[in-house]
Amino acid sequence: MGGPSWLAWIFAGVTIAVAAYCLTRLAVSWWQHRPTDHRVDGIHVLMGVAMAGMLVPRLRVFWAGGWEVVFGIGTAWFAWLAIREFRGQRTVGGRPGHHLQHVLACGAMLYMFLAAASVAKAKASGSGMSGMAADAAHFPTLALVLAFALFGYVVWNADRLSSLAPVAALAARAVPVPVLAGAGAGGGTSFADGEDAPSTPKPQAPAGRRVPLSPRLAVCCEIAMGVTMGYMLILVL
Repeated sequence: MGGPSWLAWIFAGVTIAVAAYCLTRLAVSWWQHRPTDHRVDGIHVLMGVAMAGMLVPRLRVFWAGGWEVVFGIGTAWFAWLAIREFRGQRTVGGRPGHHLQHVLACGAMLYMFLAAASVAKAKASGSGMSGMAADAAHFPTLALVLAFALFGYVVWNADRLSSLAPVAALAARAVPVPVLAGAGAGGGTSFADGEDAPSTPKPQAPAGRRVPLSPRLAVCCEIAMGVTMGYMLILVL
């Protein structure tokens, strides 16, 4: 893949960091039983490793043709989730467009790996084609559409980032507790407004309700992946 080598290493470092963080999210979710979108975190782990190998060949860790199978399955899987989402059926993290961006991401990964495989095959047959860009010239419009769509989702995610609740606010909702002001005149506990606590206890959060892992950091991962993937698609134009 073309482009400055130093920039390729920077983007590869970003994707590896995202993959490591999402792997940590999966481990913490399993260990502490905290909610997260396991499918998205899992595909980010795979994408991070795959993109690092495309950007810097010495970081490749998978067999030839294996990633095409992985992202082909991923594209079909997230497409099915997106269809269910738009039909109004409940899905994890379900909101309009949530899974559609992962359909685009998996499709873009599949496109780039198929293009790279075609270049390798052309070189082996001695056809004189050099580089991914030469092969991808057969479908430059597709690469451009995928890049613009991913950048559009980057802008959309960045716009809604501030509207997502921080973990502290999610924790306060999950475990509500009364705000105490101290002891009353009769030695009993009083509430912040100075009135004695009512005899009927206030409803508490359901037992076993857990604080979700940070949705803001999850969106930051999607932004980082979208920017990196858009850059890689531009290189193959």
